[in-house]
Amino acid sequence: MHQSPTILWFRKDLRLADNSALTAAIEAGAPVIPVFIWAPVEMGEWAPRGASKWWLHQALESLSEEWRVKGGNLVLRQGESL
Repeated sequence: MHQSPTILWFRKDLRLADNSALTAAIEAGAPVIPVFIWAPVEMGEWAPRGASKWWLHQALESLSEEWRVKGGNLVLRQGESL
C-alpha cells in the first residue's frame, strides 16, 4: 500500500544530525518532504535581522546541501505558513 509522504517542517532546528522529528518521519516509513518557510512577519519581535539573517542563510544552504548529498531537496518557500 502506498503511504502519503511526511512533511518535515524545519523551523528553528536546521540540522539533520540528532533531529528527533526527522527520526520520527523516517521511522514512519513514508517519503519525507523537508520544508522551510520564510515568514518573518509571523516571528514578531524575534524576526531575524542583520547577523541573524546571515546565519539563517548559511544554515539553510548547509541544510539544503545535506539533503542534496542524501538524494533529496529542501523545499524553500516564502510567505504565510498557512
